[in-house]
Order: sequence, then structure tokens, then C-alpha cells
Amino acid sequence: MNRSMNIATVLSFAVSLVCCGTAFAAITAMGNWEGTWYGDGGTEGTLSAQVVDEGKGDFRALLKADVGGDTHEGIMRGKVVGDAIELKGTIDVGAAFGGVYELWGKIVGEKFTGRFAGAEDQGRVELKKVLKKSPTLGAEPPQGAIVLFDGKDLSKWETKDGKPNPWKLLVGAMEAGGGDIRTKQEFGDFKLHLEFMIPVMEDARGQGRGNSGIFLPGNCEEVQVLDSFGWETDKGSCGALYDQKPADVNASLPPGEWQTYDITCLVPRFDEKGNMTQKTIVTILHNGVLIHDRFPAKRQTARRHGDDNRRILLQDHGNPVRFRNIWLVPAVSN
Repeated sequence: MNRSMNIATVLSFAVSLVCCGTAFAAITAMGNWEGTWYGDGGTEGTLSAQVVDEGKGDFRALLKADVGGDTHEGIMRGKVVGDAIELKGTIDVGAAFGGVYELWGKIVGEKFTGRFAGAEDQGRVELKKVLKKSPTLGAEPPQGAIVLFDGKDLSKWETKDGKPNPWKLLVGAMEAGGGDIRTKQEFGDFKLHLEFMIPVMEDARGQGRGNSGIFLPGNCEEVQVLDSFGWETDKGSCGALYDQKPADVNASLPPGEWQTYDITCLVPRFDEKGNMTQKTIVTILHNGVLIHDRFPAKRQTARRHGDDNRRILLQDHGNPVRFRNIWLVPAVSN
């Protein structure tokens, strides 16, 4: 091996180490953090952060600090530097406590440390990464439930034109790909449990960031699936009834973590002439948090007859979103 090849090999290895370090820093940083701020004068309070990977080495941390019994919000932005993420930003704690404070921080591994300074105090912050889980994650189907996906069997679902389910079967989950799928069975009123994992797509934005959806019977209500961790809620974000109503609360967990929907659906009612007499009514818990409470559909597109009128549909939006542990309890009235 000649000298030029040795140099090329070393440089290639060095570049790979840098890239791996950047990737590792990004993976370990994104998520929920909790800790404490300590004033040099002896004051202290709780502090939490949602760290969001915005792609290309850029990061954003949304802060919530308890100061004087009230919660105050701030924001930090930064970049990957070596094996760390360095951030800076501000938080406004109100005029009574000194107004706007500047913050500087660094994330290395699973430690988030930094300093703050303002008109009336200065000090340090210390946070640790925490893994939050939905209280209904892994919920087992009760007696009388209809299991729609148990992690092994794809056969309860089909394409919209009745062909076999094309989605990829993984270990305990199925991954979107090959088109939308719908249940073979039709349903009346029900309670649905479903678990999903959104892929990490840090360079994507908006509707391209881990998009899928659950269409409820009537084909008029889409419960949006999207990476909305650390983003503002709107009519297109995760938990929204798409293009109708945003979730009341952003209950999203970071991409790459399993999340849950628990949906109670009262399907549309029709009179003898086929006119809708009651819209779809939905109640939804996202990761155990109530985000819609008996909300009546605004759309008027539900039909009395039609292939998708009483079926549940999972959307393939071109992103590898995963689903597992899907089961449904029909209402007693049905």
C-alpha cells in the first residue's frame, strides 16, 4: 500500500469518526429533559426542556422554568460542535424577577448543563434526559375486543381495492409502504387502541416529517400522525383532526419512540333517505392526554353507502411510519 493510499485511508476514517460523533450527539440530545436551575444567591426551581433536531446539525430547546410559582417559557438554539451540542438563548421570567435572562448551555451525552445571567441573578442549570411513556402503551385487548394487528398477522387489512396488505411486517410491527390499507371488517361505534412510531426525519419539514394518518369510518375524519414534538399545534400537526381542529394539547413524544392513540368514535347516523342526521363524534387521548372531547365532525362528506363508510383506514404518505398493538372494542349498542 503506497503512502497516498495510507493518507486517504486515514482521512476517510477521520471523516467517519466526525460524522459518527455528530450523529451520536444528535441521537442522544433529542427528547425530553428535566432538572433544576440554581441561582448563585440560593434560589432554585424546576426546569424542563424539549430538545428538537432541526436537521443539518441545528437544534432547538424549548424551556419551561418555574420562577416564583409561575411557569415561564424560553428558547435556545444551537449546533453540533464535536461530540456536543452548544446552545444559547433567552427566557423572560417577568419584570418582578428581572425580566429577560440570557442562557448558555451544552449537551454532552445525557447531561445538559449551562449558565444563566440577568439583571437580578445568575447561576447554573442541570438537566438529565428522561424517557416519557404513554400510560396506555402496551395495553392488552380486553375481553370482547377485536384484534386488528397483533404484531404477526397482516391479514385483517387490505388495500382500498381489496388486494392483500402490502405493508412490511417487522418484529412486532408493520411499516407503511405500498399504499393505504383499510380494515376488511366494517364497524359501528367503537373504542380503538393503536400504537405508532414516527421515524426520525430531521431534515424534513411540515407534512414531510413522518406523515401518516388514521381515517375513521365515514372517510371524513383523519386523525393526523406526524412528528410534532416541540412544534406548534395546528390543523395539520400530530393529533389534529386534519384541516378541521388542532389537538387541544401537544402531547407528542419524540420521533423514534412509541406513542398511543385511544379513540372513541361514534359513527355518522343517517335517515331512511340517506341524509346524515348525526356527524362523526370523536374523543381522543394521545399518549394518555385528552386532546379532543366529544368533537363533532365539521365535514359533511360521510356517506350512507360506500366501501370505506364503516372501515378504518391507515394512510401511507410515503414515510416509514410503524404501527403495532391495534385492537378495537365495539360499542354494546352495535
